[in-house]
Amino acid sequence: MVGVVAPAGPVDPEHLETGLGVIRGMGFEPVLGRYVNDRNNFLAGKDEDRADDLMVMFQNTDIKAIFCARGGYGVNRILPLLDPKIIRKNPKVVVGSSDITLLLIHLLQKCGLVPFHGPMVSGSFGCKPMKISKTQFRKVLVGDKEGGRLTAPQTRVLQEGTARGKLVGGCLTLLCRSLKTPYEVQTRDGILLIEDVNEPAYRIDGMLWQLKAAGKFRGVKGIVFGEMINCRLGEGLSDKLDSLFQDILPKSSIPILTNCPVGHGNEMWTLPLGVEATLDTDSQSLRLKNNGVS
Repeated sequence: MVGVVAPAGPVDPEHLETGLGVIRGMGFEPVLGRYVNDRNNFLAGKDEDRADDLMVMFQNTDIKAIFCARGGYGVNRILPLLDPKIIRKNPKVVVGSSDITLLLIHLLQKCGLVPFHGPMVSGSFGCKPMKISKTQFRKVLVGDKEGGRLTAPQTRVLQEGTARGKLVGGCLTLLCRSLKTPYEVQTRDGILLIEDVNEPAYRIDGMLWQLKAAGKFRGVKGIVFGEMINCRLGEGLSDKLDSLFQDILPKSSIPILTNCPVGHGNEMWTLPLGVEATLDTDSQSLRLKNNGVS
């Protein structure tokens, strides 16, 4: 059985039902959190209730994994309510992305788990086809090695090279939001994942500048940029952000891939954070040392 929780924004009931059907089709038996359908303004219920749903799933020995229903906003409000000691004693697969980035950082750095940056039940499977992603999602989570060999035809090489490092990162907005908090993302010696959605280019530039000023590119082994859905330079300008990335990271000596299926697109890789991976721009691929589930 797998738990389904909504730690952040409120869930669309129709999308949730569609997504539940998708994961059932993969062979997973979903169990809904008590408060998954709640709503409190822009949140999926009260902070205490959203935190309680997570902790109940961690403590339920029948639950083998926890899938987040969607992102939105609100994970930052529940992090102080989670109990790392209990989580460490009950390690489980946890999958999410977007706003869930902060929870993934917390689970990786404070609880010693291998959390997964990947599709969500309602926010991904519930509203997008994700034909390729469904297969890779299941393969990674059941330990099939094929799920750890990742390529995509649309990727672009910004800087050539090969690098090894542990996967870190997630949604750019949340990486910046983590700075100077107890949940600040640690990037040194990692392959850094960066993605976002619906942000104008000047905000992407500002957030990347903030990460750079905070030293978060120092010691990074490689960078994987997502598709950056609906993040554009402006009318009449190129819709590719590669030139912006080059401004922030001039003459970079590390390999960099852009336009990878990481984040908010119609396809999305499922990636175990904290697991060593090899980034190779010759093959435009990312290969996991292991799937993070053993």
